Amino acid sequence: MFDLKSKIIVITGGAGLLGSRMVQVIQKHGGTPVVFDNDLKKINELKKNNKNKIDNIYYYKIDITKKDQIKKIVNVISKKFKKIDCLINNAGFNPKLGLKKNKFENFSLKQWEKEIQIGLTGSLLVTQEVVKKMIKQNHGNIINISSDLGIIAPNQFLYGKNNKKPISYSVVKHGIIGFSKYLATYLAEYNIRSNALCPGGISNNQPKKFINKIKKLIPLQRMAKINDYDGIILYMCSDYSSYMTGSTIICDGGRSTW
Repeated sequence: MFDLKSKIIVITGGAGLLGSRMVQVIQKHGGTPVVFDNDLKKINELKKNNKNKIDNIYYYKIDITKKDQIKKIVNVISKKFKKIDCLINNAGFNPKLGLKKNKFENFSLKQWEKEIQIGLTGSLLVTQEVVKKMIKQNHGNIINISSDLGIIAPNQFLYGKNNKKPISYSVVKHGIIGFSKYLATYLAEYNIRSNALCPGGISNNQPKKFINKIKKLIPLQRMAKINDYDGIILYMCSDYSSYMTGSTIICDGGRSTW
């Protein structure tokens, strides 16, 4: 049942750090990953890294805040494959730290709207179009990627005096969980499931000082390795999770338990 053979799986933000790993996991287990991303450079890099697997990975440059673009590409995919089995809402805006503008009292409305548009509105627009296809086929699986910071507040002491995690990040990641639960109840009659995944931070060449600080907040005393989420993604995409909907899976090394 962990075999994803014949499953068509759309991944937003599919050329990013976690998204590109999802592509590998899905492809390795027989699924067909369909990558949505707005960063052409990252898409080309992903293509290069998967050049020997090009036949069953599909790439689309897309702005998920543009409804017309989404509708057009979802129709292309639906026509090509006759179905969409799973949607992973993974796209989001991860703000740079070390910026005074991230401080709550200085946070601009323009930046707020930009990050909400990408993290929440983008998920709404893509899901609306994909769900129209899933309702017709009477099955589907939606996986919404939140964060451990969708469960807890950021510890601002990690980032230093002028470095703050902005309010928008918490609002988006908490909102994704509510979005997921709403879909689970609304879409159940159509045999469409919806669950949220809250991963912890992934080790990715962060400064040693930061790593040493955050390790103290995690019972397992380390950040995640990129492959730590392989099994969770595989389970959530597969038929083994067929009775799970409306759930929030936390995989953060135990950080949110403290």
